[in-house]
Amino acid sequence: MNPRPTLKFGIYLPNVGWEDVPSSEEMKAFAADAEASGFDSVWVEDRLLHPGIDILEAVTTLSFVASCTTQVQLGTSVLLFNLRNPIPLAKSLSTLNHLSDGRLVVGASLGGRPLEYEASGIPTRTRVSRFVETVETLRSFWGQSDTADINIPTMVAESMTPRPTRNPIPILIGGRVEAALKRAARIGDGWLASSTTTPETFQRNWEIVRHHAIELGRDPSSLMPAKFVYIDVDDSEEQALKRLESRLPRYYGAPYDAANLTLYGPPDKCIEGAMRLLKAGVRTLIFATVTSNRDQLQRIAQDVIPVLRKEGISTF
Repeated sequence: MNPRPTLKFGIYLPNVGWEDVPSSEEMKAFAADAEASGFDSVWVEDRLLHPGIDILEAVTTLSFVASCTTQVQLGTSVLLFNLRNPIPLAKSLSTLNHLSDGRLVVGASLGGRPLEYEASGIPTRTRVSRFVETVETLRSFWGQSDTADINIPTMVAESMTPRPTRNPIPILIGGRVEAALKRAARIGDGWLASSTTTPETFQRNWEIVRHHAIELGRDPSSLMPAKFVYIDVDDSEEQALKRLESRLPRYYGAPYDAANLTLYGPPDKCIEGAMRLLKAGVRTLIFATVTSNRDQLQRIAQDVIPVLRKEGISTF
């Protein structure tokens, strides 16, 4: 008999300034509440440049939060590998993992907007090869893969310490096109789906990831199916949707179909939408809010997640 699947629930930290960028004390309080409320992980967005909204840098924010938490995993959703030099990136991530006692999980993609690529001096035409090479470089410097394929002498890679000692740092690959799904199966420790992925699309794409994994000789059960989704728990369905519709376009720079892609309204309605994602195969479900108000965090923790844990385990 296969063991029951492990369901994990995360929450985005407010490093995006939907209202105002939180102060250091507010960020500490949010992270501490998330941990105390039973979330398995906390996550951050990553954008280096954004003309419409304030965003705190991802790795720095997680490093800050690591110092005021002890148990929650610390995740990026998703880190823009291509906009960073892979060697200092390997060092900063391994340092964060060390100082957090091995709690880091890295969601990554080759995303980013033309403005960010241009400002970083990175040609977009090489973004696929650069992304794959960055994954390979990180794992080599972390002692998680061979250096032969990336033209880095073993003695050079081994000189970067400390390395992850207890467990490897997992890398979840983001993206939804066929090539990205195959990359998740080939070089990833899982697939991290975006907020615009519906339950139907998630189920279909996760099967594609699993299919490619089997073809590549990998055990698909070793890969983590993850997704983040925006949520607003409010007794007024109308008010919840209004908040999402008014704030999400600031980040995405275009209309966002909040009515069909988010969870909003009373707890029962949010639970119903989240259960559709779990039934589609999501095993790490990450909630993202459009506020730094910790009351929203508490409503998710108290009114939504306990039901999902109970019904999810009994269903699958």
